Amino acid sequence: MVVGVEVLILLAGAAYLVHGLVVEGSRAPLAGLSVVLLAVVFAAGLAFCARGLLQRATWARSPLVVWQVLQIAAGLPAFTGGSPWLGALLVVPAVAVGVGLFLPSVSDEVGR
Repeated sequence: MVVGVEVLILLAGAAYLVHGLVVEGSRAPLAGLSVVLLAVVFAAGLAFCARGLLQRATWARSPLVVWQVLQIAAGLPAFTGGSPWLGALLVVPAVAVGVGLFLPSVSDEVGR
């Protein structure tokens, strides 16, 4: 499931930030830890929604659609900002999940 991959990407990003805080140090460690905590909370929320989607809960689609829109909005500037790989890492799974959530087969299954 692609949402599970998004959860792993968020957790990997959080681990990368922790690595940067520990190895390289930071002038604002509290801000860095706040971002790490936020990424972990979002990963937990996405995992909860993915679980709801697997259980065919109708409530799970709405937060996932919102997350995909936010993820696309965050990824698009990366293409022009010199990090196309980061943009692709954010936009491609978001588009896949966004399209997948509206497929008739998914809509029929979630509504049951």
